[in-house]
Amino acid sequence: MSALVLDALVAGRRARSGAGFRLPPLTAAFEAGQVVALIGPNGVGKTTLLKTLAGLLPPLGGHFERPRAVAWLPPPGAVSAGFSALHLAALGRAARRRWSPGLTPGDVEAARAALARLDVADLAERPFDRLSSGQQQLVLIARLFVQDAPVCLLDEPLALLDPAHAQAVERAIRALAAEGRIVVASSHHLPFAARADRVLAIGLDWIEASPAAQALAPNRVRALFGVETTGCPCCGQALS
Repeated sequence: MSALVLDALVAGRRARSGAGFRLPPLTAAFEAGQVVALIGPNGVGKTTLLKTLAGLLPPLGGHFERPRAVAWLPPPGAVSAGFSALHLAALGRAARRRWSPGLTPGDVEAARAALARLDVADLAERPFDRLSSGQQQLVLIARLFVQDAPVCLLDEPLALLDPAHAQAVERAIRALAAEGRIVVASSHHLPFAARADRVLAIGLDWIEASPAAQALAPNRVRALFGVETTGCPCCGQALS
């Protein structure tokens, strides 16, 4: 299947002490080629939902269906390696060969092409852990391109980035979707959410998927973050 379908899915965390939490049930469907922005205040469960969709946490209720292969991008700073940027990007192809730990020339060339399409080919031989946060994010997204999973789950890909790198990462996210992937990305960057195809919003006791215009209406932003908005999150024009 090419869609991501959630049927009364309940994401959360169990705890032996009884101090776990659970999100409200969510029923939604996302299609190939869509960018889905996942928004909500800190600590509300965005990462927990992403990890559930990635198969890293079991659902507490309901179920979901998605293509078998999924790519997971943790938040900035979670990946630290002394490999070259080229080698790290090429590792996205490793899952294609279960019985061979090495990279092939084809893997390396695919990674080099992915770095080039994101305009970071000049970083290929530099150690990944010596790159800036924005450069690292672009290298990791290049790895998603060579991984070629139909569902990409990104945790705060725009965090810690200057405006130029944020724009570059957003273009890369859109390019992932343009090739037919479903991209779900959590973010506190409301202009990014305003440009997404769908918005998945998690409040303190509610969760819903809707078009960006509906999700970012003043009353919904107020319900999410407790702040007033005076203009469109994307263009700044006054909201009626």
